[in-house]
Amino acid sequence: MTVVAGVLRVFLLALCVVAVAGLWAERWWVAELLVSLRVQQVCVLVPVLLLSMVARMSRWWRLCAVLLLCWHLWWLRTAWRAEGPSADLTLPAARLTVCVANVQADNPDVASVVGSLRACDADVIAVLELTRALRIRLSGEFAESHPYFLWEEREPGHFGIGLLSRLPIRSSAIVNYRLPSVPSIEAELELPGGGVVQLIATHPRPPMDAWQHRMRNEHLGVLGDRVAELRGAGGLPVIVVGDLNVTPWSPTYGRFQERGGLWSATAGGGLEPTWYQRPGFLYGLVLDHVLHTDGVRCAGRRILSGNGSDHRPVLTEFQIE
Repeated sequence: MTVVAGVLRVFLLALCVVAVAGLWAERWWVAELLVSLRVQQVCVLVPVLLLSMVARMSRWWRLCAVLLLCWHLWWLRTAWRAEGPSADLTLPAARLTVCVANVQADNPDVASVVGSLRACDADVIAVLELTRALRIRLSGEFAESHPYFLWEEREPGHFGIGLLSRLPIRSSAIVNYRLPSVPSIEAELELPGGGVVQLIATHPRPPMDAWQHRMRNEHLGVLGDRVAELRGAGGLPVIVVGDLNVTPWSPTYGRFQERGGLWSATAGGGLEPTWYQRPGFLYGLVLDHVLHTDGVRCAGRRILSGNGSDHRPVLTEFQIE
């Protein structure tokens, strides 16, 4: 038991260091990656805590494990707590379904991508990591069902982006919230029976080094200000969708929400990951998000089956007041 206790102490000390390092998540890109792994840390903490009891470690070590577990669960609480007003399906309001899909630029299974996007039957489809070859395929496949569209190709297509809509697009624009190489889409959609909603599709850079971490944070900061501007200027309800390359329990995500006055449709949906296809990677990450302002109610959110990409599409149904 002495050897087991020693190994457990090393694990607990390492987990303590990781938790403390996470306090610098907004400034240090390594800390940002660590806070994104809160679920994984919980998955390690639970057996460590149980083994510490079996090994009869001192109560201080066990208390340390319990406190760490509570700390991470406090951040993960949003997974079970829905945000914003609940949808009232008895109200005569416009309905809108939106699918956001990071299809992975080098995904060879184009047939699965097309099949999954068609099967979701969404009014609006945002496609991330769009390549020219996929754009040509989607233009033909969805020409009749979704005749309104906007594309911005990138080769390689890691930051290509496209929007397919069966609803008329009143106005649209390709915008850059931080870098010209990372385009986003803003589109005003005409709803059935009248009314307009502003939809933004975006895909910031992943925070895989110090520069990309800063660019991602600045991208979300500018986007948050843009949403606040749209809310104040035209008063239109706004929906934001995309692979934001940030998890819901990162402080960066919370600051972005606050800056834009956004509710998260991801909150309350549980811990099911959207980025998950990595061999040997425990659980996965929640990176693909849907958010909205007041005037929009989330009536349901569902993570769809895989289509060959390392991300899974997210389908959300809205009620527009």
